[in-house]
Amino acid sequence: MFDRIKKYEVSTYYYPIMMIVYTLTLVPQSGIRPGIFSAVLVGFVLAEALFEGKLVVVKKGQAADVIMVIWLVYNIVSGIWTVAFGIPFSVYAGELITTALPMSFYFAGRSFDTKLKEEFYRYFIMAVTGVGILGIILYVTAPKFYVDYLFDLGYISLADTPTMRVRMISVIGSIQMGYLAVAAMLACSHFMLKREKDGKLYTFLFFFNCFLAFMSNQRAAMVVAILAILYMNYLVFFTFDILPKKFFIAEMGVIAAGFVGLLVVFHGAFMKVYYRLVSLPGAVGQRSDQWVGAANNMANKWLGNGLGANGHRAAGFTEHLIADGGIAKLYCEMGIIGASLFAFLILLVFKKGSKNLRECAPEMGIVAMTLLASIGSNLMSFALSVPILYFAIGSIARNEN
Repeated sequence: MFDRIKKYEVSTYYYPIMMIVYTLTLVPQSGIRPGIFSAVLVGFVLAEALFEGKLVVVKKGQAADVIMVIWLVYNIVSGIWTVAFGIPFSVYAGELITTALPMSFYFAGRSFDTKLKEEFYRYFIMAVTGVGILGIILYVTAPKFYVDYLFDLGYISLADTPTMRVRMISVIGSIQMGYLAVAAMLACSHFMLKREKDGKLYTFLFFFNCFLAFMSNQRAAMVVAILAILYMNYLVFFTFDILPKKFFIAEMGVIAAGFVGLLVVFHGAFMKVYYRLVSLPGAVGQRSDQWVGAANNMANKWLGNGLGANGHRAAGFTEHLIADGGIAKLYCEMGIIGASLFAFLILLVFKKGSKNLRECAPEMGIVAMTLLASIGSNLMSFALSVPILYFAIGSIARNEN
C-alpha cells in the first residue's frame, strides 16, 4: 500500500482531492484556499517525476519529451523577464503555481501504462461528475448561503437567485465546470471505445457530462461538447466500425426527435442556448482587439512579456490584460520562442497520436478541444484544467511511433 501511495497516489487522486477541497470552501469561515492545496499536490507530483524515475524517459531520445522539458523550463525561467519588465514577482509566482508547475502531469501521463491511465480517468470522471451533481443540487435549491458564497467570491454580480441561475457554477466556477465536463466526456470515451463491461455506465456518464457542459452556459464548453459528440460518432461508426451504421441512422433520428421536442416543450431554454451559441463569433470579434493590442505592445517579441505578465493577476500592472484568450495570452507572455516550442510539442503529439488513434483518440480529443476552447478563455492558466491537458499530452507521447 505504501509503495502504491508513494508512486501513484498524488497524481491519480489529484482531482478527487481538489474537488473535496473546493466543496469544503462552502463551509462558512473555513478559510480554505484551494490554490494552496493545489500547489502542494502539484509539488508532490513534480517531486515524483524528479525522484521516482519518470524523467528517465527524456534519455530515450523522444523529441516530445525533450521539447516538453525545454517548454517547462522556459515557462519557469521567463519569470526573470516578467519581473524585469515591471511586473511584481507575486504575479509571476501565482502564475507559476497554476500554469507552469501543473505541466508536470505530462510525466504522469508519460509514465502511466494503460491500467494506471484508466485508474486516473476513473477518478477524474468521478470527481467531475460529483462536483457537477453538487452544482445541480445547489442550482435547483438555491440556498441563501450558496448565493452569498458566490457573490462573495465574485462569481455573480448580484446576490439573488435569478443571477445565480444564469450559469451553473458549482464550487469551481462555470468556466472550469464546462471545460472539465467536456474533458470528462472524452475520458469516458476511452472506456466506450474499449467496449469494456462497464461501457454502458461510461456512455451514460458521457452524456451526463455533456449536460453539465451545457448547464455551465459557457459558449466554448457548449461548442466543444457538440464537437465531442460528433468526434465520438466519427470514431464509433466510421473509423473503428464499433457499431453498425444502422445505429448511427437510429441515433440521428433520436437526436432529431429530441431537437424538435426541446424546441416545443422547452422553447425558452432552447432559444437561450441557441442565442448563446450564435453569439460566439461576435464575442471572438470583440476580444480580438484586446489580443491585437497586447501583441502589438509586447516588451520583447522573441522572449515575450514573461509568465503571468498578461494574465488576470497582472490587472493594475499592465495596460494590455488578456482576460479571455489563452492562445493570445500564451503568445504574448512566451513570445515567438515559447509559442514555437508549444506549437512544436502539439504538432509532435498529434503526429504520434494519429499513428495510434485507437489508443490515443480520447487524449487527442482532450488536447484539441482545449486548444479550441482556449481561443476565447484562459483555460491554460487554471490549476484545475492544466493537469488534464498535460496528462493527455504525456499519454500520447508514451505511445511508440
